[in-house]
Amino acid sequence: MRKLARIVAGIAIFVFAGTAFAYSHVFWLSTIEYSDFNNISKNLYIDPALEESEYKAILGLLNESKERIRNKYGSFTALPIIVITGTTKNARKYGLGNFPGKAFAAPWEQYVVVNSQSHDVNLLAHELMHAQMREVLGYWAYQTKIPTWFDEGVAMQVDYRERYKVDYKSLSPQEMDRVKMLDSPSIFWTDSKEQDIKNYRAAKAAVQEILSIYSPKSLYSMLLKIRKGEKFINVFSQSGGANEAT
Repeated sequence: MRKLARIVAGIAIFVFAGTAFAYSHVFWLSTIEYSDFNNISKNLYIDPALEESEYKAILGLLNESKERIRNKYGSFTALPIIVITGTTKNARKYGLGNFPGKAFAAPWEQYVVVNSQSHDVNLLAHELMHAQMREVLGYWAYQTKIPTWFDEGVAMQVDYRERYKVDYKSLSPQEMDRVKMLDSPSIFWTDSKEQDIKNYRAAKAAVQEILSIYSPKSLYSMLLKIRKGEKFINVFSQSGGANEAT
């Protein structure tokens, strides 16, 4: 029995250590206020490697991206912690890796992390829209009831990058059905950049189709229904058979 207990304890320690390593960026993000990052405003932290002359441009892009969301969906109420990294080391430390930007969520806070070398109004609006979705839905409903294709498709509506330009009427029913099966991150993102772009475009088109039925400015009220317990498939029942998130 003692040997079994030691084995179980060893496995538990191993799993805990592995999890802590995998999510170490969440720890660093949650302690960003104690770091050497410059706190420019209540929730904006900028890498000390960046010059103060760059701050104005960053603030301008953030304001423009928030205004783009307001124009599309009616309001922007999220208050995520925004972290602008300026070095490869800090990009890794705060969870970006090789990505230009990411939105993260913990039950206690939301974070948007952007690499300064890649910041762009499209990227910022995209990541901030993920934060807004979480703000409206709440952490649990967002994590468990919203399919990845829909989450990304909503964010893509304020992302005007040329490679993602699409008209939903140009996609085949088969392609629309395909993307609506991509309801989790593990199957939405692949090892192929070309396939990922295809998935983003299809998700954008699928949500375009939904928003041709429901006004974009009604999105938040519909998401609130999901937050209160209604199923995704029921709330968007007229959208052409969107798949239910489980």
